[in-house]
Amino acid sequence: MNNKYLLTTALAYTNGPLHLGHARSTYIPADIIKRYLKLKGNDVIHVGGTDNHGVPITLTAEKEGVKPEDIVNKYHNEIKRDLDNLSVEFDSYGKTHSDTHIQNAQEFYKKLKENGYIYEKEIEQFYCPDCDKFLADRYVEGSCPFCEGEARGDHCEVCGRHLEPTELVNPYCVICNATPQLKKTTHYFFKLSALSDNLDNYVKNSNMPDHIKNMAYSWIRELHDWDISRGIRWGVPIPDDENQVMYVWLEAPIGYISFTKMMGDIWKEYWLKNNDNNTENQNTKIWHFIGKDITVHHAVFWPGMLLGHGEYNLPNSIFSGGYLTLEGKKMSTSKKWVVWVDDFIKYFDSDYLRYFLMANAPLNRDCDFSFDEFQKRINTELIAIIANFTHRALVFSHRKFGALPVVDKQELNKEDLALLDKCSETIEKYNKNMMDCNLKDALVDIIHLAKEGNNYFQKMEPWTVDDENRLKQIMFVCGVITKHIAYLLYPFMPNKTNELLDLMNEEMDLEIRGNELKKPKVVFSKIENDTIKMVKEKLLKSENSKNTKNKKKNTKKNKNGEKMELIGIDDFAKIELKVAQILEAEEVPKSKKLLKLIVDIGDEKRQVVAGIKGHYTPEELIGKKIVLVCNLKPAKLCGVESQGMVLAAGDEEVALLSPEKDLPVGSTIC
Repeated sequence: MNNKYLLTTALAYTNGPLHLGHARSTYIPADIIKRYLKLKGNDVIHVGGTDNHGVPITLTAEKEGVKPEDIVNKYHNEIKRDLDNLSVEFDSYGKTHSDTHIQNAQEFYKKLKENGYIYEKEIEQFYCPDCDKFLADRYVEGSCPFCEGEARGDHCEVCGRHLEPTELVNPYCVICNATPQLKKTTHYFFKLSALSDNLDNYVKNSNMPDHIKNMAYSWIRELHDWDISRGIRWGVPIPDDENQVMYVWLEAPIGYISFTKMMGDIWKEYWLKNNDNNTENQNTKIWHFIGKDITVHHAVFWPGMLLGHGEYNLPNSIFSGGYLTLEGKKMSTSKKWVVWVDDFIKYFDSDYLRYFLMANAPLNRDCDFSFDEFQKRINTELIAIIANFTHRALVFSHRKFGALPVVDKQELNKEDLALLDKCSETIEKYNKNMMDCNLKDALVDIIHLAKEGNNYFQKMEPWTVDDENRLKQIMFVCGVITKHIAYLLYPFMPNKTNELLDLMNEEMDLEIRGNELKKPKVVFSKIENDTIKMVKEKLLKSENSKNTKNKKKNTKKNKNGEKMELIGIDDFAKIELKVAQILEAEEVPKSKKLLKLIVDIGDEKRQVVAGIKGHYTPEELIGKKIVLVCNLKPAKLCGVESQGMVLAAGDEEVALLSPEKDLPVGSTIC
């Protein structure tokens, strides 16, 4: 019995069109998996749309002097255009600013409240005295308390951490630049902490990849209730409160249900639990495709909402795509260091982009887009291996027989049969990789099969074979491999493989029917050097683009593929590192991540604030020896002064750096 799959893609935010990073992390992988699952005979629907509410929309509208609806409609249409041009297909594609979604979100909210998961709470929030209003998250910007990078109210642009506005260092109002004040107000909260045991059990029994499970566990251990209202006008109104709207991260995921409802009663088959015993429908799978920056929202917050509601199926798995850098640097729309999908497809076939973005690195890893690497992979893999074999096989078969020969497999020799067995082995490996969303490995499977085909064709030398029956056998084997390549490559490159199948006059399956071949033509064209040079000159224009032209610049790439300028020994000598010992540790009030430490550095004691809450408890830190940057300029984090920086390593799991040997406190590290 085949499964029913509901695939969702993260709702694109309508404050701009799509760039290559969006395409790589979310939309192309989801479309590939949808096409694959449908090839296998499953019932599959793909639901998506745009996220239209929240502060960034109002900020953009204010800057441009238009209504929020104007911004939403403009970018909703541009985003759908970009997705169409990438051959990303949807069964339902909607907007959160629609009557269907607003009604559905409000009904969802009422159910949460009815079940006892919504309550009111007085909080402190930034208030701008000059603008005379409370400031929602993104109306406040400042410095990140962890990396000191540029940060907005809920997110650091540099290290990617989720932040609370009150954690920002040197905050300011983005409208008037005034320093905001903390002022009391009343918000609505979702009782997420009450669901920690349910969420822990859900994550444990889900099919989420291990790295996502580990990230979810780290949040579930320190689960807090969730502020779900905002004092702005643009959004889904809180029922019975005309002054507040739902926080976008509460109402936007409900869009997955809203947009499925747009298809009619079929939505119930995917979302509603079994009405007889209120259990999950085991034959229905809900898979979310997202970027890694919103992993926690989908692995913890959204399942928590569904658990609080009680009547819906929970997602079975989440596939989280890594970040994409551009020519070794982080993409930035503000600095115009970005390549938009609409610009890219003016010069290259979208299937080439689909292939490269999946072949370049595993989906869950960060990777870099380089035009030179793009050209290299297309020409040396797709053209030189896959296209070379399929074109030779079709040209030779067309010239000799006018069709792909069909023979009795019992007539084949051991070498022929071994290659057919290789086709079966490839299918088996490919299926496993696709179901695990190991898309790079699935493409490697196809490349290896094409290499085997090229080797076989070259070894058999069909142009020297006089025995027509033997020649038919050889070209039958080549035809089987060609058909397998087209079938396996189709989810990745639907347009090019359909062109290939059209030349073969064959169906999208693994059987050869021996139909008359059309006159072969080149399906996969090589990317020329002049084209790459021209495109780079046109698309890689930014205020920092001059840096990319300096090929001799003393740089190196970090783990994210970003170029970093090398420093000299004199620069390093400016940093004073010492062995310190933690004497006291306590939580910083109103912060989810900060701990206040009192450390001994030999000749004095220092107060240091570190973002390690959730990775260490205050009790286990007492007495621990660490490495401290001692000559860092003091800074206030959440109102607490920090007189140094502890060194730690790790992304999802963080560990403090400690000396290997038991060195005296105050020892200088050099």
